[in-house]
Amino acid sequence: MPFVDIALALIMVVVVGWFLNTRTEMAGPIRMVLNVVLMLILVGIALGLINTYIPMAGGIKTILNIVVFVATCIGVLQAFGLWAGVSRFVTNLTHHREPPVVK
Repeated sequence: MPFVDIALALIMVVVVGWFLNTRTEMAGPIRMVLNVVLMLILVGIALGLINTYIPMAGGIKTILNIVVFVATCIGVLQAFGLWAGVSRFVTNLTHHREPPVVK
């Protein structure tokens, strides 16, 4: 029975997303935020299904959760246009060189 409830929730999220993106007139930022929220709901449901119904070792499950979390964070940052700043910060941090010492 819980599987049917989860399937219905996924179908409802997809229908709401389709309706919001094709049938309604919204400003760009509002539509973007709603799409991010729907994406987070779908990722959470999918990860919950994987953690619940697919048997795997605890270490592999932990690695999978970390990878999905990082990928979701990157997706949210890209959706809001903040990923370029993070990427530039990491590049500057890793390529930083101290100036030569003049004697």
